[in-house]
Amino acid sequence: MLTEAAARWVLVLHTALGVGAVGAATHLVIWLRRYIRGQHGRRRAVVRFAWIVLLLQLGAFIAGNAMYPTYKVEVRSAYLENAAAITADQAIRERELERVTTREGAEPIATPATTEIIRRAASAARWFDIKEHWISLGIVVSIALLVLLRLWDPKRDGTAIGSVVLTLGVIAAGTIWFGAIVGVLTASWRAV
Repeated sequence: MLTEAAARWVLVLHTALGVGAVGAATHLVIWLRRYIRGQHGRRRAVVRFAWIVLLLQLGAFIAGNAMYPTYKVEVRSAYLENAAAITADQAIRERELERVTTREGAEPIATPATTEIIRRAASAARWFDIKEHWISLGIVVSIALLVLLRLWDPKRDGTAIGSVVLTLGVIAAGTIWFGAIVGVLTASWRAV
């Protein structure tokens, strides 16, 4: 298990790699559409983008797995799945919010019920696990896409499997986007 300071730096690395993977996968899909439609001079660039997507995915996956034990102990078990910790945190937040609104003369802000926050936190933890499975499948899809792109040349082989190639690219990009969104939402609850 990483120290909290090390886990934070790994989280920054994980986030940077994830953002890079989102951008590269999105560009790959755009370039794949053009490639399949006849811009065959883009073959090297498309294959390069597929490599970049796969390497960024793997890097983010490895960084995420390196900090997962810390996340599991310090975030998931200690907070997201701990009703007492959520209740205590909610009470502190409500007191501070009341203090600030009184000091500023602002209207009180309605906060959700503690039971609703507990339910949402448990849901965030479940979505995080689902995300990890989708990311794993996305890596497999990216590998399959890269293999197809390395073997298939539409000028030589025709465009019969073009829709399969594009579908794999969209699935890979979709899993990366899904992972990024769920990761950000989970970290907005509580990060390492």
